Amino acid sequence: MNKLGSKAYKAFRHVVVVTDVEVHARRDTETIKNFAPEYVKTFSSGTEAVDYIAQNGVDLILCDSTLTDMQGVKFCQIVRKNTHNPPPVIMVTLENRKDHVLDAIAAGCTGYVLRPYSIATMERYLVLARQLDDYPEIEELELQEAKEMVSRGEFDEAIEAFEELISYQDEAQRYYDMGCNFLVQHKYGKAIVSFKKAVKINDLFGEAYKGLADAYKGKGDDEATKHYLQKAADVYAQFDKLEETKAIFIEILKYDSETPNPYNSLGVRLRRQGDYPGALHAYKQALELTPNDENIYFNMAKAYYFMGHKEDAGKNVAIALKMCNDFPEAAKLFQRVYGKPWTPVIGQLGDPRGISNSAKDV
Repeated sequence: MNKLGSKAYKAFRHVVVVTDVEVHARRDTETIKNFAPEYVKTFSSGTEAVDYIAQNGVDLILCDSTLTDMQGVKFCQIVRKNTHNPPPVIMVTLENRKDHVLDAIAAGCTGYVLRPYSIATMERYLVLARQLDDYPEIEELELQEAKEMVSRGEFDEAIEAFEELISYQDEAQRYYDMGCNFLVQHKYGKAIVSFKKAVKINDLFGEAYKGLADAYKGKGDDEATKHYLQKAADVYAQFDKLEETKAIFIEILKYDSETPNPYNSLGVRLRRQGDYPGALHAYKQALELTPNDENIYFNMAKAYYFMGHKEDAGKNVAIALKMCNDFPEAAKLFQRVYGKPWTPVIGQLGDPRGISNSAKDV
């Protein structure tokens, strides 16, 4: 068979194939060689593959749903977390369950190919992976130009440029809605592409909001500065960028000591949507920012309670009450969990400030 060698694939010179099934490894290797990579390396162990990827310039990963030492989704999570500028990952699998597709999306996969697949199918996803890797290049250039305007003191011009970037949010929502529709139709590959495009666009917003805050700070407008810093923190929290969220949260506290914890706000939204595991993850991240806030422990207790995990709910609501005796909502939850009222430890004083608004579930 002739090698295709199109320009779309020239960036994928170094490819890694990861699977615990020998037949799949042969099939994927033979297929990818049709696209003229310079080097293809196969692994059955996710741990060994991660070590290799960290030390070598890999351009593309084809990952099966199972490896000898971990699940494919877990492997993708590790690659994304431990690799600077991680390469695109295409999940190549027999697994066609919707929840597995959603897990792959959350793990950061660029494509989702069901076995058995054709050469044409793989070609289509390689083209999409390259497009996603480049997208949105123009917007990133505009973002950099706007930042340079701030550094030159051109604050009004910078504000106009940042606001134009933020206006692209409608496009991100359109791609997100497309992804949801493709999921309903069981078109999993197209769903992942749509979701990834939405994420790519949304990634700009955190920096754009931060840029607006910097521009308004230069103009001496503290209220606008605080407003856009909070917007940036909310976006970074949504995409689980803890260090960026923490840095901005610390900056916001200079303007408002009672500012809401962005991870807690995210957790509340997710809980109300019924995503209790997502809410719990957000609350745990919230504790990294404000570890002594009784309201976050109370919110965690509520999420556990709605999941039916009464033991974990009880532990967390007890922590909240130990931190603040005067907490009626927590006392009611304690009563529901244990069937008896909360009894403060003798000599233990409640927080005289009462319940702050910084993390209250409202």
